[in-house]
Amino acid sequence: MRFKEKNFTIVLILVIAVIFSLYYFQFGNRIANNIKKEQNLAKVRVFDAFPGNFTNKINVFAKLYSEKEITIVAEVDGIIQEKKFPIGSKIKKGDLIVTMTDTRKLLQLKEVKDSLSGFKAILDEETKNYKNSISLFEKDIISKNELQSQENMYRKAKSDYDNRESIYKRILWEFDNLNIRAPFDGYVNKYYFDVGQKIVAGSEIVQFSNFDKLIGKVSLRSEDIKKISSSLKDIKINYKNEIYEAKFLGVSKELNKEVFSYVLEFEINNDSEIMIPGEVVDVQLELEEFSNYFVFPSKAVINEKDIFYIYYYMEGYAYKKIVEPIWIDSKNCAIKNYDDQLDLRIIYEGQSTLEDGQPVELKN
Repeated sequence: MRFKEKNFTIVLILVIAVIFSLYYFQFGNRIANNIKKEQNLAKVRVFDAFPGNFTNKINVFAKLYSEKEITIVAEVDGIIQEKKFPIGSKIKKGDLIVTMTDTRKLLQLKEVKDSLSGFKAILDEETKNYKNSISLFEKDIISKNELQSQENMYRKAKSDYDNRESIYKRILWEFDNLNIRAPFDGYVNKYYFDVGQKIVAGSEIVQFSNFDKLIGKVSLRSEDIKKISSSLKDIKINYKNEIYEAKFLGVSKELNKEVFSYVLEFEINNDSEIMIPGEVVDVQLELEEFSNYFVFPSKAVINEKDIFYIYYYMEGYAYKKIVEPIWIDSKNCAIKNYDDQLDLRIIYEGQSTLEDGQPVELKN
């Protein structure tokens, strides 16, 4: 009897040991798995987005050009004698910029001017004789043929004088155009010659511009044209940490190296002449404003075959949400708050490998 009780006790102990071992194995594995799971939680960073108004903005670069810029060309042949101002000088309308010489023109001018005096004296004499002949003819003192003869002499003297005067005016115009003057207030940008150089009519002499108003040109992507043309509200220039307003002029299509591109043009009042043609400036194109939108970093958005989605964080879990951005660029994305949520904790770092409903841990 004792032997049987002893065997039973041994069996009972073995059964209890087996049950305890199985329980410990399963419970221990569960604890280990939970610890392992906690250790392998995806770590993410979130952006706390709140609904508000959103203004579409495009940040671009623009090159500045002078609204009034001309290249003055030589009207006549000549030799460059003097450049009156160094490059960069600000001068007034009518100021002499360049002088040229032409000895031949100077001699011609003197010769024609001297001869013009003689032709004028002849014309005055023939005019006097012709008027006198008219008076005599009216008194029947001379015949009609005699009057006609005197009239012919007057007309020839008048023609000779007019021809000579025309030559004189042309040479005088050429002589005057040996001097190049500023057509308006502005700056000397560039000379195209050296002193002593021979210039022929039509040669470029000097580039001249005014900085009071500048034209900005922005190259645009074709996909931005329609959006900008229909909803552009403001253009703002950020220049040396100061903001300047600009006036929209229009969008043109330009051919560059056999490729068409779109160029947006705007005008800036530059009375203080702070900005200079040729500079590249930061430009912000402000489009229409939308209300009740979430704005957050665009790097939070995942694009799979033109389907956009984000992950948002809630109570330790990441949830997937398909979105339709009203605006997305290299920095920001804007989506409509269709569910009238008070806030949205959008995951912007660590979201690329997440699954919907996956537990996550916030990074510090």
